[in-house]
This record gives sequence, structure tokens and C-alpha cells, in this order.
Amino acid sequence: MCDRRVVSVIVTALVALTGCSAWGAGAGAKTVTRKEAITRSVGVGADDRTLTVMVESGGCDETPRLEASETTGTVSLTVRITTRTEPDVVCPADSRLGPVRAVLDTALGARTVTDGTSGRRLSVHRG
Repeated sequence: MCDRRVVSVIVTALVALTGCSAWGAGAGAKTVTRKEAITRSVGVGADDRTLTVMVESGGCDETPRLEASETTGTVSLTVRITTRTEPDVVCPADSRLGPVRAVLDTALGARTVTDGTSGRRLSVHRG
């Protein structure tokens, strides 16, 4: 028969080694969502509705999201990146660059594309 103290020590050691547990999942975790300015040109797909932006993220970041807000004359794009951290967990010091996409309700046409964070007009390339 196992002594409860031994079991407790083993469980504590496993939790410390893995950085998470069924009992403490989310305990002390911190989630922050931030907007990032778009610094690269916007690609427009052949359908004239799919917009693509290359976005940099890293370490404890989830996959970035691209959100589009449309008016008759403008499309405003906003990149949102959610970062999740937990106590005593070190985020890797890596950087990823990858595409994020948004599909417009209507074709882009001659509308202006702006960055929803800075308000800056963005360069657009087709094809």
C-alpha cells in the first residue's frame, strides 16, 4: 500500500516536470490579447475577397488572427495575437513568420486597405 505522502510527492514532482496538471490547469495562467500593427504589404487572392498578411509571432503566442472591417470605400485590417503564459513556464525565444488570412464579404475592388491599429494606408498586391 502506498503512503499518501509518497503519492503526493510523486504527483508534485510530475506536475513540476510537465508544467501543467489536470488539477492546476489554468491556475495562475495569464492570457493577453494584443493588436499588432501591419508592417508588410497585403496580398489579394484571385477571388478578390481573400486578403493575406505575413505576421510575426513567437514563444507562447497562439496563431495570430486577421480581422477585417468593411465599408463601401475602405477595408480596415486588424491583427490580433493572444499570448498565454503560466507561472514557472518559460516561453521559447523563437520567432515565427507566417500568413494570416481574412475573407471579405464583398470583393475588394478599388477600396482602400488600412491598418486598424495605426490607421495607416497599406500597400496591396494582387496575384
